[in-house]
Amino acid sequence: MVVQEIAVKVFISHSSAETWIASKVCEDIMQLGIDVFLDNKDVQTGDDFDQKTNEHIVDSDEIVILISQTALRSNWVMIECGAARVLRKRLVPILVDVAPNELPQPINRHLARDLNQIERYYRELRQRCESGVSPQLPIILPTAPSSDRFRPLKVGDRVKIADRPREPDEFPVLSEDMRRYLGMTATITAPGWVEQEPPTFRLDVDDGTFYWADRWLSRIGPGRASRRPGAVNN
Repeated sequence: MVVQEIAVKVFISHSSAETWIASKVCEDIMQLGIDVFLDNKDVQTGDDFDQKTNEHIVDSDEIVILISQTALRSNWVMIECGAARVLRKRLVPILVDVAPNELPQPINRHLARDLNQIERYYRELRQRCESGVSPQLPIILPTAPSSDRFRPLKVGDRVKIADRPREPDEFPVLSEDMRRYLGMTATITAPGWVEQEPPTFRLDVDDGTFYWADRWLSRIGPGRASRRPGAVNN
C-alpha cells in the first residue's frame, strides 16, 4: 500500500558504486508518498544532466547523500553537497561503510545516520511531513529491520514480487502472462541474462519461465520452497 503524495521532495545524491542502494532508498521514500529525485529514474537519454540535477536540487527540500569511500572521492557528490548547503537545504548524510570521523568538513557538521539506522531517518522524514497530512492517514514505513535488504539480490533469496512493478514497459518488459504473479512470494533459483542491466532473475514461482527485473523484487528472507499458483496443500 502506498500513501498519498506529500508536498515534500527529496533529492538523492550518490556515486555510481551505490546506484543499487540509491534505488532501494528511493523506493522506500516513495512508499511514504514523498516525491523523490534520483538520476537513474528521472534523467532521460539526451537530457542536459547538469541542468536537470541543478533544477531538482533547487526544487527539493532535503538532500540525502549516500556517503561511501567512493562518494568521498567523487567531485560530483561533493558539488551537490556544496549546492545543498548554499541553498540552505536539509543535508542528510547516510553512511555506507564509512565511520562518522571520516566525514570531511563541512559535511561533518550535519548529523549523519549509518545505513543500518536509515529507518530512523524515514520516521523523522515522515514526522516532518505530518503537518500537511490528515491525522487519519496511516504511517507506512519499510519493515525490514536491517541493511541486508540493501544488498544486491542473489540466488536463494526469498523475495516478494511487487504489486505495482516500476517501469513495466522498460527492459525487461513485464508481459501480460507475468502479471498473474504480481504480489506473490518466490525464491530466486537462477540469474537471468548474463552481463545485462538491469539485473534479472529466474524464480521458482513460474518454474523459471520468465526473467524478472530486480526493481520488481524485494527481499523478505532466506530461501525456502514456494507454493505455486493454484497448488493445493495436502
